[in-house]
Amino acid sequence: MNHTFWMFTMLGCLGLGVVGCTKEAPKPVISDTGRPETRSVEAANAVGYNGTAMRQKLDKALDANDAQTQKMNQAAEQ
Repeated sequence: MNHTFWMFTMLGCLGLGVVGCTKEAPKPVISDTGRPETRSVEAANAVGYNGTAMRQKLDKALDANDAQTQKMNQAAEQ
């Protein structure tokens, strides 16, 4: 009886220790302000680059390219 009591006591303490020490990982903040196709560029933050700034510059370049393409298509239609 005494052996069983100590075994369950130790297992209970171990279980509480495991539950108490587990830390839920914080959810990353996703700044979805740009184009969906450039979302992966922000992963450059993991290696020390400013992925947000890179994504913003890439978004501006793609927006300028889209505007130029639209302008050319309108000129071709006339």
